[in-house]
Amino acid sequence: MRLMGLPGDLAWWRDHRGAADADPAALRDLLARLQAWKTRHDADRALQPNPFFKMVWDGVYADDEAEVAAAIAELEDVLEGR
Repeated sequence: MRLMGLPGDLAWWRDHRGAADADPAALRDLLARLQAWKTRHDADRALQPNPFFKMVWDGVYADDEAEVAAAIAELEDVLEGR
């Protein structure tokens, strides 16, 4: 059974990064989903009413945000042939 949503996308990337036969279309789809998650995350964080709530937000989502940002950078490198 494949996990859905962000956990599934990140698990798929962990399992497939570095694979020489990775489908570029699948990588682009994954990149688009992760970029959309990051955009929503940043917009939702910006809606937090004060620094305390932003700090709480960061505490809850810091690991996901860091993993998504790293995966986005890695995917962009792979798709650009770096």
